[in-house]
Amino acid sequence: MADSISRREIILQQAAHLFREKGYPGANLRELARRAGIQGGSIYHHFASKQEILFQLMDQTMSDMIARLTEQLSGAQSPFEKLCRTIHFHIDYHVTGPDQTYITDEELRNLEPENYLKVVAKRDRYQKIIEEIMRSGKAEANWQLDEPKLYTRALIKMCAGVSTWYKPGGGMSIDQIAEAYIKLLCNGLLPR
Repeated sequence: MADSISRREIILQQAAHLFREKGYPGANLRELARRAGIQGGSIYHHFASKQEILFQLMDQTMSDMIARLTEQLSGAQSPFEKLCRTIHFHIDYHVTGPDQTYITDEELRNLEPENYLKVVAKRDRYQKIIEEIMRSGKAEANWQLDEPKLYTRALIKMCAGVSTWYKPGGGMSIDQIAEAYIKLLCNGLLPR
């Protein structure tokens, strides 16, 4: 059983890399099997279709993001502390898992309707966690934001975008980037 689980994870990891590299429509299961080190038909022992693989990648990524952000926020008291933890988490998650997060961000259009609705529901749950931090900051700390939902979307995209240009060993660490983003965002939220 453990071999089955690890093989399944290998297939998902290779699928994320292949889908990012070639796009979901351009990727084929024969190449995925080769990259995963298995025979072509063996994929069907683990997944019913390419669509199931795409859905599993996105569903697992969103579930993991919700669980890990919730864990990161545990014990945080103020909206500011929650916001700082969220920014650190979101940047780090996207930089350390770029294939999975890229697929989840960019391949929604290729999900079948039922799968699309499931993934979007989880994405919305994740967004609501952050939006609630924004609303709390407005109510408790007089943050200057008119549209918490808009600020939440901007924050998510801004942090996710780091994975497109970040290079390990470059000029700044992930923590330094997160701190710079916190300053950028919070200077705009401060009461005037």
